[in-house]
Amino acid sequence: MINQTISHYKITAKLGEGGMGEVYLATDTNLDRQVAIKFLSADRSSDPEARLRFIHEAKAQAMLSHPNIATFHDVGEESGRAFLVMEYVDGQPLPSLAREEKLSLPEILDLVIQVGEGLQAAHEHGVVHRDIKPDNILVTARRHVKITDFGLARWKGATTLTRAGTRMGTAYYMSPEQAEGRRVDQRSDIFSLGVILYELVCHQRPFEGENESAILYEVLNTQPQPLARYCREVPDDLQRIVAKCLAKAPEERYQSAADLTTDLRSVKRGSAAGATAPMRRPRPFTTRTVTAAIAGLTAIVLVLLAFPTVRENVSRWYGAGRMPALKHLAVVPFAIVGDAAARQSFSDGLLETLTSRLTQLEQFQDALWVIPASEVREQKISSARQARKAFGVTLAVTGSMQRTEDKVRVTLNLVDAESERQLRSFVIDDYAANVSALQDSVVFELATMLQITLGADERRLLTAGGTTDSEAYDLYLQGYTCIQRYEKLEEIDTALALFQRAVAKDPGYALAVAGLGDAYWQRYTMSNVPQCIEQATQYCQRAIRLDSRLASPHVTLGLIHKGSGRYEEAIREFQAALQLDPLSHRAYRGLASVYEAQNDLVRAEGTYKKAIELKPDYWLGYRELEFFYLSHGRREDALQYLDEVIALNPEGFSYWNDLGAVYHGLGDRDKARRAWERSIEIEPNYAAYSNLGSLYYLTNRYYLATQMYERALALDDHDYQVWMNLAATYRLPGQHTKAQLTFRRAIQMAERQRKINPHDPQLLSHLAECHTALGEHTDALPLIEEALSLAPENVDILIRAGVVYEQLGRRELALAWIGSALMLGLPVAFVESLPELSDLRSDPRCQQLLKRSTNDQGNDKDVSP
Repeated sequence: MINQTISHYKITAKLGEGGMGEVYLATDTNLDRQVAIKFLSADRSSDPEARLRFIHEAKAQAMLSHPNIATFHDVGEESGRAFLVMEYVDGQPLPSLAREEKLSLPEILDLVIQVGEGLQAAHEHGVVHRDIKPDNILVTARRHVKITDFGLARWKGATTLTRAGTRMGTAYYMSPEQAEGRRVDQRSDIFSLGVILYELVCHQRPFEGENESAILYEVLNTQPQPLARYCREVPDDLQRIVAKCLAKAPEERYQSAADLTTDLRSVKRGSAAGATAPMRRPRPFTTRTVTAAIAGLTAIVLVLLAFPTVRENVSRWYGAGRMPALKHLAVVPFAIVGDAAARQSFSDGLLETLTSRLTQLEQFQDALWVIPASEVREQKISSARQARKAFGVTLAVTGSMQRTEDKVRVTLNLVDAESERQLRSFVIDDYAANVSALQDSVVFELATMLQITLGADERRLLTAGGTTDSEAYDLYLQGYTCIQRYEKLEEIDTALALFQRAVAKDPGYALAVAGLGDAYWQRYTMSNVPQCIEQATQYCQRAIRLDSRLASPHVTLGLIHKGSGRYEEAIREFQAALQLDPLSHRAYRGLASVYEAQNDLVRAEGTYKKAIELKPDYWLGYRELEFFYLSHGRREDALQYLDEVIALNPEGFSYWNDLGAVYHGLGDRDKARRAWERSIEIEPNYAAYSNLGSLYYLTNRYYLATQMYERALALDDHDYQVWMNLAATYRLPGQHTKAQLTFRRAIQMAERQRKINPHDPQLLSHLAECHTALGEHTDALPLIEEALSLAPENVDILIRAGVVYEQLGRRELALAWIGSALMLGLPVAFVESLPELSDLRSDPRCQQLLKRSTNDQGNDKDVSP
């Protein structure tokens, strides 16, 4: 056929052939351009179904026009053979490129993103490709992707050429629904693209088999190994993306290629710094090549190590994979492989209990401390990098959890948080019936990864209070997850029900019994139902009788006795907890709070300092002491200890937020602003933006305040207080309606929260302020009165009461409450800045009050009450 002219196409070379026919390079003599011509093979030209499918491909491709899809030009027939004319792509199939070049992760992501964009265009036109595989993806020298071969494509309204139940596609890349011959949609192409992404990263397919039947069985029934099993540099987010693409059920995958490419771009931005580094790939070695390599490498190393600078660099390089001397650890939420919604509570519970058990390991190794799961959850940490920025950790535990009806797989990765290198990795497989033993396996394996040797006594302590009943364990994990969300009453009630069911399954399950005690105590704190205290006490005491090694029920009993005013009993329980767990932060905090309640501030301060002495490099101890000083007006002391926190973790954005709050309390707004700006430099975060908004609001820079609040809400829009603050910034002309609508939104959000806890004095005072701003005085008055009755010495509520009463026209009460707030340490500068008090500040009585408070605060600046 070479050099033949068909219509106005001159054939110049053969490009390849496949099952349907041959492809040739040709010149379009009319337009003087190169094209690719695909001929239906001679032996199939007389097959009507083959001819229909050939024309079907032409129609599918003719519907589409996108930079990442090969363009269709023409269709014709020559000597009884049908042919298609398409754009000629001067490139190579993806497999050839991957074999010839070591692609970096950003390069891989860029290629897959382009495929995703082409698929999105096809899907938007109702076209499903149904045969996405590497051979159907061409890549030019400039790394531009073109999707080809729409021979199996299907689109809305097309004639059905495939009989029901018939499998179409390539086995390695088929989705489960394709493998079963079921109807497919765009989510099938997404599955196939996930297989390609897996293969490009790991250099092997996720589903393998000796024949097509074996491959399809794997597609339908097995979960692929995590990416980290084959490639150490894989980001956790990419693992989650691939797992979502390869979900067996279509509804659990990405629902559109656009959503997939959005997430891939996010990972690409995060990995751009390593753009020139190729992904590591396994390479087979024979005995001869290994021996030769070792001999050659040994000679090279001996020569290089003769040079001091090389020795130093090699030492530094080798040390990058070593365990840090200070094992400051955070457990990052695991990726969920499969049905995320159904497995989320199990994964969350495993994370909470795993963190709790790892904390117990602290007493066996001086250099170890573990970030509480509540802190990780509150800061929304999802990677080792974020954990380092937030808490200054040196290590992070990441991984994935996959659970089917009968099996559970947990993949553990120990990551150096500074270099983001994976130091250790391990996969634990077990039957679902053995999940109660799975946690012990995970803890013991992590101890080994952390180079902590556990003796028989230590192992018994770590497994204290457990169960061998898998259903009871599963229920306990779910309950434990709920109880960590104690700000919602319904979560506490759900936890109670789950713990009750766990105990019904195994009456000797001490941890579940202790969970009931904790849940009933938390329910009392939210509902004030006296019976809850009695039940909490009974369950804690029962847990201790079941297993005397548990510290947690002693801590809960301490909190119960403290809340009931039985301080000596509370002290005994906290001390009992510390006997069992000498480094229990909850026990130290509880003990110090009892001393505070007894007004024994010396012993309270000493208890906080004791916790610091036992763990001198643990920032949380310093932070607790800092808050103690702040609550007692010792701002200079708080500043000193906050400096200690910053020194321990200069890259922790939350600590710079605290530093800004202390400076603001000291009246140094410039330093406060710089601290919050530094926090944002490290990691843009909700708290710092909100704090800056309040700072600008107090200095009458409403435009800047609006910007900061809006940025805070862009990160997290669930806090009614920030909506309330934003509404107050709309003081510019023409924004009255906008302010009203925003106040209304804040009220609606606060009322929803009020249903959960109707006796929250802060919430009640905020509602009063919102109603006052809207001129709804009859609604505001009872709210502020109730807030004051619940918290008569809370500085925030007192100053808010002053604002509300001033707006209600009751100046005498406004002055009285503002005076009380100033006496309790409210900075004079705060009163001088609030725009709502501008008229009141012109009152001679207010001026006298501010003058006297300025003198008092200046004289008592360093004096503890």
